[in-house]
Amino acid sequence: MQHSYWLQRWQEKRIGFHLDAANPYLSSYLPLLGHSEDSHVFVPMCGKSHDLYYLHQQGYRVTGNELSDLAVKDFYTEQQLKASKSVLFDENSKTEQVELMLWTSPEVDIICGDFFALNKEQLHDITAVYDRGSLVALPYKMRKKYVKKLLKIVPKKVPILLVTLDYDEKEKKGPPFSVTEEEVFQLYSRYFDIRCLEIADIKPEKRSSRSQNMSYFNERVFFLKRL
Repeated sequence: MQHSYWLQRWQEKRIGFHLDAANPYLSSYLPLLGHSEDSHVFVPMCGKSHDLYYLHQQGYRVTGNELSDLAVKDFYTEQQLKASKSVLFDENSKTEQVELMLWTSPEVDIICGDFFALNKEQLHDITAVYDRGSLVALPYKMRKKYVKKLLKIVPKKVPILLVTLDYDEKEKKGPPFSVTEEEVFQLYSRYFDIRCLEIADIKPEKRSSRSQNMSYFNERVFFLKRL
């Protein structure tokens, strides 16, 4: 997807993917990610998700990544948190340097900018990944690239809690895009032991207006443990 597409959606407040509370799957399955005084969760393409502050409340260090500076600003405003800003650069860029903005607070840090400009030095002490909105935000041709980049920038033994959507793409066009269980295994099984923890068929009355007439609309939750 072009950056301009997502930036415009945030500008126009077309953010039906945003939940007004922490995702219930996160609270149900968070213990699988482990917890110690060094626990540090990375949340890619996080938007202004309440999940970020929920993770902090459970005692985790939290670092998110989000393209839209409007979304990042809204997160800190709505959570009533004070954050400072500093400039980072993607030093591995083969062309010109790509600027990233690091928002820092005692509760949650967010790196604002292109996910594909992140590097492993910025995420060297991550102990877990929570992906509720990243994989499904990307079209099919970009998802393999996303997984390759994610595995490059996070430490090798990091587990992943992954939430996906599964629906008939003949009935609706994404984003969010449909990612089948088969594709999850195709993308990750070389590197992870994969468990499907839950499959939920979302009832029409709980779907967005675009999804109410679809034959099925499933959410799937996976736990990925590095081999």
